[in-house]
Amino acid sequence: MTPLRNELNTYLSVVIMKKSHLLFVSLLAFILACKVNFNALQKEDNTFALTTEIQLEDNTIVNAIETFYANGTEGTFEGKAGISIYYKTFVQSKVGSPAILISSGRTEAALKYKEVIYDLYNNGFSIYIHDHRGQGLSGRMTEDPDMGYIDTFQFYIDDMKYFYDEILLSNPHDKKYLIAHSMGGAIGMTYLEENPNDFQAAAFSSPMLGFVPGTCSAAKVLVGKTPKYAAGQSVYEDYKLDFDRNKLTGSKIRYERMNWAFNDEEQAQLGGATYQWVDKSCKQFKYINSNIDKIITPFILFSAENEKIVNPKAHQYFVESAQKLNKTCEAYTIKNAMHELLIEKDEQRIETMNHILNYFQKF
Repeated sequence: MTPLRNELNTYLSVVIMKKSHLLFVSLLAFILACKVNFNALQKEDNTFALTTEIQLEDNTIVNAIETFYANGTEGTFEGKAGISIYYKTFVQSKVGSPAILISSGRTEAALKYKEVIYDLYNNGFSIYIHDHRGQGLSGRMTEDPDMGYIDTFQFYIDDMKYFYDEILLSNPHDKKYLIAHSMGGAIGMTYLEENPNDFQAAAFSSPMLGFVPGTCSAAKVLVGKTPKYAAGQSVYEDYKLDFDRNKLTGSKIRYERMNWAFNDEEQAQLGGATYQWVDKSCKQFKYINSNIDKIITPFILFSAENEKIVNPKAHQYFVESAQKLNKTCEAYTIKNAMHELLIEKDEQRIETMNHILNYFQKF
């Protein structure tokens, strides 16, 4: 997901005009001083034989991943409001194999998940993934295809429901699971609230359940009627992709592989977020937190210690609210990790993936 923190200074100037400077700054300092008190995971063995960073330096392994991904089944379907939705599936030959649906983050596409899909498939799962509307190889809704825009947030969920009903359920699977990352977490959590019986369990990697303080207030003021890049956001610019400046992952090889994949498929590239996307997302956070009681699906949530994209305090608030409602859930902080837990350094990625797969085995 593209960083939004660099917009904060601009947003604060708008908010401070409406509120007391001292009150706002004091409240902001208090919020940011709070720590997420989730359980911390420890270094673990690679029990599921996940691909490692050293292996990603081996052309034989890389070619195996690329060939596997290329041989997946691709297709499209018509989503809400006539938008074409691209998807890819990797179905096991064994009838009844467990299935995983992946809900990706903002700016992302199925091609970013090649290694993840490869590892999950090798652990016996059939994999289903679609590119959310407005990004990847799915249809766009603005004249500028680089704009991160959403017309109606609910359409994300409606597209996913169609994908589940018409594509995933077209094959027999004894169990179905969800893995959702970042923006895909907001989509996935809403999906669980609206469709509580579709998945046996769900896992959330750095879910987008809130932004840094001030973002939503400013977006509400600045949204306007015409799609416009939010402050600090712009068209896709590959020169900004230097590893040392990134706020996504500490794994250089995985970061480079992600960028190579998008360079090879320019149509899948997406630029910065619009005020419309930010405002619609902020309204969705309220909806999600107002419907926690509807969740039946057990879920596990992972929050990165060095998170700079979404607000980890929103993770804590959500999980605490769910636990008060006696929902079946677990939450963990991944130490020394950045936002992209599924393409992080080996230690952090293995911790996350191990717990996801072990959690799914319980249900």
